[in-house]
Amino acid sequence: MNAPKTQVLVTGSSGFVGRYAVPGLVQRGWLVRGLVRSLDRGRQLEGAGVTLAQGDLLDADSLLAALDGCAAVVHLAGLGYSSDEHQNEQVNVIGSRNLAEACLKLGVRRVVNISSTCAGRTRQDSYGRTKALAEREFDKTDLDVTHLRPTMIYGQGSDEFDRFATIIRWAPRVPIPGNGTYRLRPVCIHDAVELFDRVLRSPESFGKTYDVAGPEPIAINEFIELVGHLQGKRAKILHVPERLALFGARILGRMMAHPPANMDQVLAFLQDTDVDIGPACEDFAWTPRPLHRGLEEVLRSSQ
Repeated sequence: MNAPKTQVLVTGSSGFVGRYAVPGLVQRGWLVRGLVRSLDRGRQLEGAGVTLAQGDLLDADSLLAALDGCAAVVHLAGLGYSSDEHQNEQVNVIGSRNLAEACLKLGVRRVVNISSTCAGRTRQDSYGRTKALAEREFDKTDLDVTHLRPTMIYGQGSDEFDRFATIIRWAPRVPIPGNGTYRLRPVCIHDAVELFDRVLRSPESFGKTYDVAGPEPIAINEFIELVGHLQGKRAKILHVPERLALFGARILGRMMAHPPANMDQVLAFLQDTDVDIGPACEDFAWTPRPLHRGLEEVLRSSQ
């Protein structure tokens, strides 16, 4: 199905998900303008047929300029690597508020907000809390908003997943928080982008929130073993006590701007990813690929 020739602003275009979402939406018929903080980082997208707009979520004037002529927004930008409460508040909450206000000023009614399953988790750090608050910034308006809450998105080029796979492949033991029995629901980047497109087309999704995850849960221990197996490695796991893992993540978050693991990532391993993709599958005829097949495709392409 061809999309109408509608100009869509994609925030966070130079990030991992954006680098797939931008060409994916172009291929599906959308006219895409990519919002990037640095034009240099966005150059890799130009070959995909996208126009670039330099701007920042905290610069309201730049958002107005980027939105001019657009009819919809896919909001990907956010701060996902930090446990700093102030930084998360500024980027995730204030930035979303600025974007919502800019949309209202220019009459850009359609917003697909890419949130996170962290926003609905029982145990949260500042990232999850601020993603939930960001959703509320859009809900305060009368914009035609749909919230999507992805779980772990895996794919080639994801700093988080690439680092995870590399540790599994080369480390003598793979350290993970807790006992590894909690369940994950990873989703392939290609399936996530397909859903973005289907939601963007759908007026029936206005005012709704959808979980975005893979078709089956898998225990963390089994997930590590599967990633190892697909790389020809028999992974050995080192279970780090919960308190020690949380303490380490807290200290690293204070010492480093980009810690190897932040608090929310550690908390994700200490509770089940409790999601329901039934509504997304039913409303959009969406069928995410099985985890084994998706991981096989991704890891094969990275070798």
